[in-house]
Amino acid sequence: MFEHDDLIALIRARVEAGGTDVALIAHNPADPSTDTTLDYAALDREARRMAVFLGGRARPGDRVLLVHETALGFARAFLGCLYAGMIAVPAPQPDGFRRQRERLASIARDARVAVALCDPSGLDMLQEWAEEAGLGDLACLAPDDLPAPEDWTRPETGPRTIAFLQYTSGSTGGPKGVMVDHGNILANAELFGAMTGASRTMRFGGWLPMYHDFGLIGMLLIPLAHGASTVLMPPIAFVKRPHSWLHMIDRYRVNLSPAPDFAYDLCVRRIKDDQIEGLDLSRWLYAVNGSEPIKAATLRAFGERFAAHGLPPTAMLPGYGMAEATLVISGTRWTTGPVVTTVDAELLEKGEFVPAPDGRPLASSGVLEPGTIVVDPDTRRRLEDGAIGEIWIKGGHVARGYWGQEEATRRVFGWETAGGDGGYLRSEDLGTIWDGQVYVTGRIKELLIVRGRNLYPQDLEAEVRAVHPALSRGVGAVFAVPAPDEEVVVVQECRASDLGELPAEELTQLIRHAMAREFGVSLGGVVLVRPSEVQRTTSGKIQRTLTRDLFRAGELDVVHEDLSPAVRRRYRTGA
Repeated sequence: MFEHDDLIALIRARVEAGGTDVALIAHNPADPSTDTTLDYAALDREARRMAVFLGGRARPGDRVLLVHETALGFARAFLGCLYAGMIAVPAPQPDGFRRQRERLASIARDARVAVALCDPSGLDMLQEWAEEAGLGDLACLAPDDLPAPEDWTRPETGPRTIAFLQYTSGSTGGPKGVMVDHGNILANAELFGAMTGASRTMRFGGWLPMYHDFGLIGMLLIPLAHGASTVLMPPIAFVKRPHSWLHMIDRYRVNLSPAPDFAYDLCVRRIKDDQIEGLDLSRWLYAVNGSEPIKAATLRAFGERFAAHGLPPTAMLPGYGMAEATLVISGTRWTTGPVVTTVDAELLEKGEFVPAPDGRPLASSGVLEPGTIVVDPDTRRRLEDGAIGEIWIKGGHVARGYWGQEEATRRVFGWETAGGDGGYLRSEDLGTIWDGQVYVTGRIKELLIVRGRNLYPQDLEAEVRAVHPALSRGVGAVFAVPAPDEEVVVVQECRASDLGELPAEELTQLIRHAMAREFGVSLGGVVLVRPSEVQRTTSGKIQRTLTRDLFRAGELDVVHEDLSPAVRRRYRTGA
C-alpha cells in the first residue's frame, strides 16, 4: 500500500525526502549527448509552474487537451494539470491524416476542453487544426516562460478526484473518455508492483506514446508512483530504427520496457546483426508484452533472437489490460517467464479450452488476479475453468465510467453476475482461466461464427500473412459482412513492388485456398489495399470494425479486389 492516496502527495513526498533521485530522462537516439534529465525536485518544480500558468486560464475540474510531441513537454503539462486540479486529456497530434484530425476534434468536443497545450514546434499545426475543426475559440497555447513555482497553491484532491480522461482506442467503436481518478492510478500501480516487484531502484524506459494508456500509465505514472526513474524516447525513433530501442535499454540499464506484440515482431524481422553488435540486454528483466493479441511465435522468436545478447529467458512477460481498468488486469510474474499452452483447435472453435500436445499454441496473459472472472455473456453465469466466455473485472483499478456518456457506461460498468455478485466491468473480450492463468482468445464483437464454429480473426490474419512474402510486411483485417448471409472478407495491405512477377489475381487465389485449407472458410472477398489502409489504433491494434465500415462504403484505396457475386451485388452496385 502507498503511504498517500493521490499522485500529487506521492511526488511531493519524494521531494521532501530529498528530491535528488532521477525521475525522467528524455533520450534522443540520434544524439544522446543532448539527453535531458529531471530529478523529482525539478519535475515537481516544473509541475507547480505549469499549474500556476493554467490557474490563470481555467478552473479546477476543467479539461485540458494535451497534444505534445516531446515526452518532457507532455510530462510537465500532464502533471501541471494534476497540480492545478484540472483534468488532463491526452491526445495525438493533428497530423496530415483526415481521420486522425477528425478523431482529435471529436475528443475535444466530447471532453469540452477549455484549453489546448502543445510544444512550441506544434503550435501552428494545432491552431490550424482548431480553425479547420470549427474550434477557433479554443485557446491553443505553447507555454515556455512559466510563472514562479512559489505561487502555487495545492488544490483539494483525493482518491476520487478525476486525474485524466483516457480516450479509448476504439478498436470496435468510437472513442470514449474513460474517467480515471487518483485512486485508480494508485490501485493499478500497486497491482503492477505486485506483478513485477517495482520499487524506487527499478528503471523503466521505452518509446510508447504518452497519449496512449500503455505509455502514460506504464512508463510515466506507475514509475512515479513507485519513486522509480523512466527513460523516454520518441516513438518515431523506434519506427524508423527499431534497434535504437534496444540500444536505449542497454545504455541506460533499463530493467522494464513495455511494448505491443508487433514491436517485438518488428525487432526480430528488421534488426540486422551488425546494428546490435556488442548489445547487452542482461539487465532487461521485464520485457512486458501487451495492448494487443499476443502471439506465442513472437515470444519464442524474440527470446531466441536476443538471448545471445543477454536477454534473460524469463524476461518476456505477456500481460492483459484495458483503459477501463486504468491499464493492467493481469500479467506474467517476472520469476516464471511466459506460459504457452497448446490447445485443441477444433474444440477451441466450439468454445472449449482443452490442452492437446499437437494443438494450437496460445500465450497466457498472466496470472489470474482477485476480481477477475469469466462468465457466459448471455446468462451472466460464472463459468468453470476451461470454458470460454467474457472476461469480467472488478477492483480499485476499474474506472467509474465514460465521460458524459451514461448509456455507454451502463453497457460496460457496474454489472452483476447471475449469482448476485456486482460491481464488474465487462471487458467484451473472450477468454478463459486455466491452471491459474488468463488466456484471451478474441473480442466478442469481432468473433467470426462460421457454420457453428468460433473463429478468431487474428488467427486468420496470421495465416494470410504467411501465404506469400509480399504480405508479411503488411497488416490485415478479417471480418464478416451481411450479403445477406454472413460472408467473411479479408482486407490485406500489400506493396505492389513486393509482388514481383506475381499477378494480384493469383495472390488473391492463394489467400482463398489457404483459408479453405486451414479453416474451412469460403471467403466472400479478398481485398488487397495500399499500406496504411487497414485502420489501426494509436497502439497498433487492428480496427476491424472501422476497416469493415470503410470496405462497405467503398472508401479503401484498393490495389485489387476479388469479391463473391453476393458481396459485389451488395456493396459494389454499378462497379
